[in-house]
This record gives sequence, structure tokens and C-alpha cells, in this order.
Amino acid sequence: MTDLFRRALAVALLFVAVPVTHAAGQRIDSASVAPRRMKIDTALAAIPAPPLSPRRAFVYSLLLPGFGQSRLGRPGAGAIFVFTESLAIGMLRESMADLREARVFRRDSLEYIGNDPASGAPIMHRNAYNDELISIRRGHVEDWVAFLIANHLFAGADAYVAAHLWDLPSQVNVSQTSAGTRVSASIRW
Repeated sequence: MTDLFRRALAVALLFVAVPVTHAAGQRIDSASVAPRRMKIDTALAAIPAPPLSPRRAFVYSLLLPGFGQSRLGRPGAGAIFVFTESLAIGMLRESMADLREARVFRRDSLEYIGNDPASGAPIMHRNAYNDELISIRRGHVEDWVAFLIANHLFAGADAYVAAHLWDLPSQVNVSQTSAGTRVSASIRW
């Protein structure tokens, strides 16, 4: 009986292990099942992708003003932000040097200007480097830091908008006429 059981088990496993295929005589009724339609979006295929996403353009120009504009093919706008950044950094360094100078010379009580030519007595002048001057110069440093932050934010916002409008063909012209300055813009639709 065990031999018969083994043979039956082997035949059962053989039927289970053999892959089942579709019966050739049974076809799907074409009247009841509609063919699948392919979804094709022709509107999206016609729009080319921008070189940078708006978020990436914003981040690029936020970190390095002018870089996002450069990547979007707007080197003129990028150059303006780079020039503004370099000018602000130079003025920040100058303001920091003035503040450092005012802090160093604050402890001096009198300045020796020279000798009076008539009497030969030394001419002394009260020190102009006081706490009020230090406060004013600290304000200058803070102003230039705020200007730098604003330049970064404006550059990022400009790059963000430029990434959204990068494929809009527009031309802006500024020209000098006898009546004054003329600004014209042409936009092709």
C-alpha cells in the first residue's frame, strides 16, 4: 500500500508542478471586454522642461546670488546680482574696519594735533571716537548685513520667477529719444 500511495502522490505532485496554460479553445468574448486605451497627454509632451526647477533655482540664487539666473540663461540679471553682492561685501568690510577703528580709539581722551605756531604750545583736541560714534558705526555694519540678506532673497525670488517664466519669449528695450527715455516691451504669444 505504501508503494501505491507513493505513486499517487507522485502523480498528484506532477499535476501541481506542471504550469497551467490557457485552453486554446476558450477565447475571451471580444464583445464584452473593451480594449485598453493608452493614455497619451499631448499637451504635456509639447511643453519642454525648464533647465532648473523653480525650487532649485531659488536655492541656487539664495546661496550664491546670480547662479540661478546664470543656469536659466539670464547672464545679465545674474551679473547685476553678483555686482550688487560684491559692492555690499566691500562696503561691509569698510564699515567693519571703521567700527574696529572707533573701538580701538575710544579709550584715547585727547588727540595731539600739533603745536601752535605762535606760542609753541601743544594743540589738543577732544577725542571724537566716543560711544555715540561706535553706535552709529555698528548701525552701518548692521545695515550692510541687512542689505546682503536682502540681495540674497531678491536674487532667489528673481530666479524662482524666472524658472517659472523661462520659456516666455519677451524682449525689453530701453532707448534714449529726444523726448526722454523710452522703455518698450514686446511679448510674442
